[in-house]
Amino acid sequence: MDITYRPAKPEDLAEAERVVQQSGNALLVRHGLQPWPAPPSTAFPKFCLAQDPSGLWVAEDGDTIVGFGFSWMTEKFWCLSQLFVSPERQAKGIGQALLSKTLMQAERNGAANRALITFAYSIASTGLYLQNGLYPREPLYRMAAPAQTVAKNLAHADYDATPIAPWPAPREWMTEIDEALLGLRRDLHHKFLLGGVAARAIRIERAGGTAGYAYISSQGHVGPLAILPDADAKGVVITALRCALESRPSRVSMTIPGRADVVMQAVLALGFRIEVPLVLMAWRPFGNWCNYLPCNPGFM
Repeated sequence: MDITYRPAKPEDLAEAERVVQQSGNALLVRHGLQPWPAPPSTAFPKFCLAQDPSGLWVAEDGDTIVGFGFSWMTEKFWCLSQLFVSPERQAKGIGQALLSKTLMQAERNGAANRALITFAYSIASTGLYLQNGLYPREPLYRMAAPAQTVAKNLAHADYDATPIAPWPAPREWMTEIDEALLGLRRDLHHKFLLGGVAARAIRIERAGGTAGYAYISSQGHVGPLAILPDADAKGVVITALRCALESRPSRVSMTIPGRADVVMQAVLALGFRIEVPLVLMAWRPFGNWCNYLPCNPGFM
């Protein structure tokens, strides 16, 4: 093979995400899970490419993209969003080469921590990240339930939900929550979601005091969901799910850390079941994973 590596361009992203779909589906089918029906959206990689193109790389064999590495940074925090290689080209060093390219973004910007979320059953990927100093820190579970089942079991919670104004309305309160739970600002990510990507964004309150925030997709996925430590986690989650049901999705889903036992107990009682086990890996421990539910592996 004569594999070349170069920074990704906007016109590469659709083909790169098809590689992600092919690689991800090969892994899912091998473990008896349902394949993705379509490639992941190019919206977030396009957004990150415009902000800092140094985190997006493609591997090519001739004119064909056979691998895609994509990372982003906020402040001094680096996150690997996607690292996928075509199934027929795996175990040939392409993944390590792409990872090394994306890690240059972390090194150049003096990253104080590095993290990613990957499939918990992918031994090859986990081994690659371990060799690069990223260690398992938190189990995560993508969980889902039929919307009708959740609606039938959902109790009332003494919290209110109000819409969050589109970007660029002031939202320092969200920054304060992010810094309290994750130790970092996520202004760029809120800009992305509140710029028209998220179907709904809500501020969850009780008696005029903020308890957290949630983003809800049109397909019924809830996340990121942030819960202030002094709030009732169960009540906040129930409020977010009630809002998710308002758009009448066929199912609702969330990504729940293993440490979030209060949230886990609440959604199990509502009929949620595990769909995909994931694992958060990081250079150093970080985050309050009882109170922060990521959106998906690539976004965190």
